[in-house]
Amino acid sequence: MKMRNKATVVVAATAALGLALSGCQQDNKDSKGVDSDKANEEISGLPSVDYQKAGYDEIADGGTLTYPMTEIPASLNYYHADGAHVDNNNLYGTSLGGPIKIKDDGSWEVDKNYAESVEIASEDPLVIDVKLNEDAVWEDGTPIDVEDYKAFWKTQSGENKKFEVASTKGYEDIESIKSGDDKYDVEVTFKTPNIDWPNYIGAFVPNEIAEDPKTFNKDYVKDVLPSNGPFKADKVDNKAGVITMVKNDKWWGQEPKLDKVIFKVVSQAQQAQAYANKEIDLVDIGTDGDSYETAGKREDGEIFKAQGMQWTHVTLNAEKGALKEQEVRDAIGHAINREAIAQAAIGPVEAPVTLVNNVTFMPGQDGYQDNADGSLDFDPEAAKKILDDAGWAEGDDGIREKDGEKLKFNIVVPADTASNAQRAEQVMKDLNEIGFKIKLETVPVAAYFADHVLNGNFDMATFTWQGTAFPISSGSNLFYPADSEQNHSKISSDAIGEKFKAASATLDQEEAKKLANEGDAEVLKLKPLIPFYPTPYVWGVKDDIVNLGPRQLETPDWTSIGFKK
Repeated sequence: MKMRNKATVVVAATAALGLALSGCQQDNKDSKGVDSDKANEEISGLPSVDYQKAGYDEIADGGTLTYPMTEIPASLNYYHADGAHVDNNNLYGTSLGGPIKIKDDGSWEVDKNYAESVEIASEDPLVIDVKLNEDAVWEDGTPIDVEDYKAFWKTQSGENKKFEVASTKGYEDIESIKSGDDKYDVEVTFKTPNIDWPNYIGAFVPNEIAEDPKTFNKDYVKDVLPSNGPFKADKVDNKAGVITMVKNDKWWGQEPKLDKVIFKVVSQAQQAQAYANKEIDLVDIGTDGDSYETAGKREDGEIFKAQGMQWTHVTLNAEKGALKEQEVRDAIGHAINREAIAQAAIGPVEAPVTLVNNVTFMPGQDGYQDNADGSLDFDPEAAKKILDDAGWAEGDDGIREKDGEKLKFNIVVPADTASNAQRAEQVMKDLNEIGFKIKLETVPVAAYFADHVLNGNFDMATFTWQGTAFPISSGSNLFYPADSEQNHSKISSDAIGEKFKAASATLDQEEAKKLANEGDAEVLKLKPLIPFYPTPYVWGVKDDIVNLGPRQLETPDWTSIGFKK
């Protein structure tokens, strides 16, 4: 299911990651012929961005763009635990920004709309000096200043447990935020160095919201957060599933070309047809072959492909029965034919097929390396032996059991989400062949995350995570600590925490990548989840739309997205 699969880019720097509904291997060849090393090179060969580019003066004034959503998220507060969703990421791309923006190569630069400069004032202690653009205001005209920065940091830091935030990573490492020469001079002091510090120097909600837990947790469940960008919310129609964004009359930057951006809920299963029927202006095809074919038939559309930051997996809830046992999770790692899952998903959209053997850095991203050490190679016989040695014997019904407990689990699946169901069916088939009894539990799309994944009400679940430009600190939140809001497996280890903390605490990029990969290897040893494949971004876009299309990390400029003259 694509909640976060996100045709997603980093809009406002955030520690939160988005959710989305999307024989032995020898010589790097799997049973389907996938050469992982070669495919990794191929996927790196895809462009980091792919869209029709045009200069500002080449874009027509006006127009309405209709952008699909899979659902209106459980909370429209992107910084709340229930709001870290790809659809929110897309929505707030139009209306929220901060001192930095991401370039197409994944590096960052100062966004002059929000800051005049961002500089390291000291390395020991790490002090960042942000000089704000004094013209920058919230949608009611209130200036963005140091008080917003203080309040947002305190909300996100975890100090006040009443704030139900998606992640405290990075913010918990800040010692203080204070004003320098004036309220537009923000000095951020870290307790320890943080390699991803650019990710934690923004203020994305006004201090009036960030200072009050009730306001933060409850008031923006159904309402869009106040804008500090080129568009603002005009109307949220939860019944119809439509959010209408219009020009922000308090926007101080370059005037946006579009008059409106309408976010319209269309189920993932129906999006390609809706695009072909011209009901929406673009579609994130993901890896659905039928959708790829359907979208390709639109006569006034084009298909674009870029490197992705989304990756699929099956998460194992280690609070559920035998999934607590390392040996059971190790057996699952060898039992699942990840290559078959990847080929079935990626092959039909004519994109490179590879596997994810690193859950911190994505293929094509600086720092990626294979950290699986063979533990995810497809080898059913090895899986059986692990279970045999651990005392899980096959019963008369073919289901393995030990001390009266059977290896019986459900995989929760969102309805009408073909890619999710296909992955779950392969997992079920593979595990049942080595003595598990796996069943699919299909639930309504709207309930999948809200009532199951986010509440721990599942045994196994397969969905998609969205990577970021700052993977060391943000990615580790998925695996450490055990009670992290985004660690849905609910297990972790001291080794994971120590390595990622050390990686975050150095300002040496090469050392940080080395330590992060050591931490990543510890995650793959623990196996809180089994990663599958990275999803390239494959979009269909109406052919007169410019500056909008798939991009791995680049921040889109919504003032220059529109229709060509």
